[in-house]
Amino acid sequence: MSNVKKLLQSMNSAKNPADLSASDFETYLWFRDKETEELIAFNKNGLSPNELALLSMLLNPSSAPPSGKADEWLHFLRDDSGNCPLPKGSSFRMVQFSSNAALVQDADEAPLDYVFSEQAVIVLKNENSGFVIEPQSSDTLSLEELASASQAIENDLEINITFFAGSFHTVNAETRSMLLMEMDWFEQHTFHDHRQPVLSLFDVMPINLINRFSDFEKNTLFSAIFELFETEQDLPRIIQTFVENLSNVSSTAKMLYMHRNSLQYRLDKFTEKTSIDLKTFYGGLIAYFACLEWNQRNG
Repeated sequence: MSNVKKLLQSMNSAKNPADLSASDFETYLWFRDKETEELIAFNKNGLSPNELALLSMLLNPSSAPPSGKADEWLHFLRDDSGNCPLPKGSSFRMVQFSSNAALVQDADEAPLDYVFSEQAVIVLKNENSGFVIEPQSSDTLSLEELASASQAIENDLEINITFFAGSFHTVNAETRSMLLMEMDWFEQHTFHDHRQPVLSLFDVMPINLINRFSDFEKNTLFSAIFELFETEQDLPRIIQTFVENLSNVSSTAKMLYMHRNSLQYRLDKFTEKTSIDLKTFYGGLIAYFACLEWNQRNG
């Protein structure tokens, strides 16, 4: 029997979410079972300090179940017969987020409320991830503003969060399919790479292109590169950083804290052993894809 079921039987202040109306959610403290992910609610006025401390040890603090607009968006994405909560012709984007710790530290703390405008709809899928529906307006956040928000959350709450800003969409018959595609792309990317605080579709496109190839095709294409990566464990990061810096040796050396000549030597040896010229478009592209696939396999 889970902790949630035991508490429902033993504590009068414990409530099953199904027994509560959405209008009452704010009057309860919410927790989630660490193993089963079950939700349980406790009346804010029905717990002693000792009981609250004990619950915090047994369970994870949680947010209330989605209600209102947030629940409408979840229903729309889960049910292919659902209607989009926005009227046809509206322009909006989905900003997804994923963090390394629970964004809900207590019942009254909602850091993303301070990031997005009042018109945005914040939807928590769980304590660490979710998405924001952001109407296109003068209040729409730029990628730079999202990066600043990520840094502020890290500084204030010691939580690392990654935002993925999707494309702007006009509500039509394909809206649900496009949003589900973006969610799938973000999930594939963040599973292997948490380095960037803000991502766009252009950032996640490469790894999704790679995953369309079979393992046999990738092994054949990248075999010489992978043999080199096996013996030089730091080389994937060097090559990836070099390509991302548009083959600029000086800026890459600075970013990697390497001497310029040492970096150039490593790059020349890579070309010598793989016959791939990193300074050409196609050479850099193949090497970059190889780095992404290597990271995906060894992350």
